[in-house]
Amino acid sequence: MVAATELILTLVMGAISIFLIRTILVVRNRRFRFASEGEDDYSGDAKDPAALSNPDSDALEDMDSLLERAGFSVLEDE
Repeated sequence: MVAATELILTLVMGAISIFLIRTILVVRNRRFRFASEGEDDYSGDAKDPAALSNPDSDALEDMDSLLERAGFSVLEDE
């Protein structure tokens, strides 16, 4: 009985492994094909690079709170 259960579980685990590997390969091939067809228009450039050099007050406050949560302290100019 124990041998039959081990055999069944081994076959099920093998089938799951094969399915997962096949799924990963299919997704990988689909992404490569999508990128090679030129449909990938992502360049990585900012839409408005000049806007990044002038952050607004909300962005600065958000950055301040994120740094504080991460354990960094911001020194205030006196």
